[in-house]
Amino acid sequence: MPRRSYTGPIAALAALAALFAPATLTGVGPVDAVQRGLLAGLVTFVGAHGRRRTWLLAGGLCALPASGWSMALVLVGLAVAVASTQRQHRPRRFGAVAVGCFVNAILWYPSHDLPWGAIVGVVACTMLVISGAPSLRRHQRASVRIGLVTVGAVAVVACGLAAVAVLQATSAVRSGSDAAADALAAARDGDASAAEEALQRGADDFDRASSHLDGLLTAPARLVPGVAQQLAAVRTTVEQGSAIAAAADDLVATADYDQLQYEGRLDLDQVSALIEPTARADAALAEADRRLTDVQGGRLLPPLRTRIEAFSDKIEGARRDTVLARSLLAATPQLFGADATRHYLVIFLTPAELRGAGGFIGSYAELRADDGAVDLVRSGRIDDLLDAAPMGTRTISGPEDYLARYGQYRPQDFLQDVTFSPHFPSSAQVMAELYPQSGGTQLDGVIGVDPTGLAALLELTGPVLVEGMDEPLSAENAVEVLTRRQYLELGTRAERGEVLASAVRSTFDRLISSALPAPRRLADVLSPAARAGHLRLWSPDRDEQDLFTQLGADGSLAIPKGADGFSVVQRNVGNNKIDAYLHRDITYEATIDARTGDLRSTLRIAMTNDLPQGVELPPAVADNTRAAPPGSNVTIVTVHTPNVVTGATLDGVPVTLGPGSERGMYAWDTPQFTIPPGETVVLEVDLAGSLDLRDGYDLRILPQPVANPDELLATLRVRGGHEADTGRSELTTVDDGPIGPPIDRTVALRR
Repeated sequence: MPRRSYTGPIAALAALAALFAPATLTGVGPVDAVQRGLLAGLVTFVGAHGRRRTWLLAGGLCALPASGWSMALVLVGLAVAVASTQRQHRPRRFGAVAVGCFVNAILWYPSHDLPWGAIVGVVACTMLVISGAPSLRRHQRASVRIGLVTVGAVAVVACGLAAVAVLQATSAVRSGSDAAADALAAARDGDASAAEEALQRGADDFDRASSHLDGLLTAPARLVPGVAQQLAAVRTTVEQGSAIAAAADDLVATADYDQLQYEGRLDLDQVSALIEPTARADAALAEADRRLTDVQGGRLLPPLRTRIEAFSDKIEGARRDTVLARSLLAATPQLFGADATRHYLVIFLTPAELRGAGGFIGSYAELRADDGAVDLVRSGRIDDLLDAAPMGTRTISGPEDYLARYGQYRPQDFLQDVTFSPHFPSSAQVMAELYPQSGGTQLDGVIGVDPTGLAALLELTGPVLVEGMDEPLSAENAVEVLTRRQYLELGTRAERGEVLASAVRSTFDRLISSALPAPRRLADVLSPAARAGHLRLWSPDRDEQDLFTQLGADGSLAIPKGADGFSVVQRNVGNNKIDAYLHRDITYEATIDARTGDLRSTLRIAMTNDLPQGVELPPAVADNTRAAPPGSNVTIVTVHTPNVVTGATLDGVPVTLGPGSERGMYAWDTPQFTIPPGETVVLEVDLAGSLDLRDGYDLRILPQPVANPDELLATLRVRGGHEADTGRSELTTVDDGPIGPPIDRTVALRR
């Protein structure tokens, strides 16, 4: 009685199992299922007739990219293949089970950035078919040969026809993508006419490309694995380019920012009219961004991937603008007093005498917004607010961590020092509570400005005349005049206070009473100052504060849990204006273990008192209240970080740092120390921590807004792994140079 063969039924079961595998061959669900089933059945049946060493070799090869379910299938297959070696003759049913497991393991491979899984799968299947084919019966070999030749011929013809169609469409796709990119750039620049023209060009080009890609020539290629995905990627690019072109009216509307120019009053009806088209434009860009991101997740040929990535980057950049524009347009009517009159306090911070938020408060101004019009209703020296209520009569109710850390210094009595906290929202909240107790009204927000921020505003308004100054105050001289020269050229504190108050009053009076540039120009000028902390915004309304965070103008002290980072904050305790001559050189050297997240780092801060020699300085600059020699910088440094200090030295002498806390982080305070004129003092701090490296090494550095930007160099050494892209274990994370805006660096790691 002949021995019954189970090879066919086992191959059929392998084919059935393959129907449920996740592998995509063409991107069309039903077609993929049929092709997976045919592939698994054919390779299983033919491979079962091969040699046992081929089964073992193919199984070992299949194990290389495997994990999860695919690894489980490979291990089962290898176990069966090894078991078959215990028999004298190779049992084909054992081979069928082993090969069926291997093929299904290939179809269950996890996705990879590089196509190793696909390459391994093709090589393993080819080995199994070549090994088993000679042992097939003659009619079986003929059937397999005819089938493979037929499939190959159809694939070659389909690819040839698709190549013709793609070549016909390539020029149109390229020019359409370029036109769409030009349109998005024009929209970002507020050039409505250029955006409209480019969008029309793009629409015509994408229509031409679509007619080629949707024709009969490409139909057969949609069934060819690999080729179908490339074709689908091109088609998706065309579809999303067409969708962006179809949103032309909305994109042009959002680009036409000129209609929002402020000329003493902002037309809130025009603002409201832009809300809906901006939302529609954002939706179109969001869908295009999502679809192109999905396409890039597949295995594309390098030239095609590069082209799609470039187009996707343009869309992503434009969408960042539309997201922000939606938030701005939604909040603007309320901010400008559409529903009720709003009152905002402007506080001018002077970094010549450092506090946590950048400097002490020298003067103030109150703005009133009502139905789109903004008026300057009050301004003056900070002394006006100090003298408005007797000492001990003002109170502060929060924030809790602000009171715990700075309450001992009585900021309610010394309003100039309210900016003790480097977390501007805390300082602003305290000022908003104290202002009504100092003769002011209830506030709807606080704006913090320092000389660099005022210089940015003067770039918009042009020079202004300031009472008590012999020359106009301009964007070019504001920082020098308000940080240094006023203390050298103006005699008394009262005179300096009047000039400072006049400078703030004149600038904001010009700002709110004259025509200003379109929002794009405003953003280009003000954004760098805001992100660097020289122009800060706070609102008690959560949605408005979220908007200020989006703008990078909130001035928050925040480092995410699991990230590395720090903020070096210096506070003048000599009550002089010597910080105008302070220069800080900061280096940060971190070592992490990529396996455990263990961090060891060293923060070195070199502080130089660069007081000019041979210049007679007034007492306001050179003298101090700590009995230190004239010209000395008497200071305290705080390192805000989520990490623990394990040791510290000041000019090589061990020093103990006090472990305070603020905003959920440590606040490591040095004792008071002195930087003599013309000398440098070095604080070196050793830190330890535990990081979350699942998304790589994340470094956040929050600079203090100082008179002279800090110089920073940050390096990283990796143990137990390396940087993912280059394989280096030592790298520079922040190049040596001045820093302004907060720094966020992420380093991808491999263990």
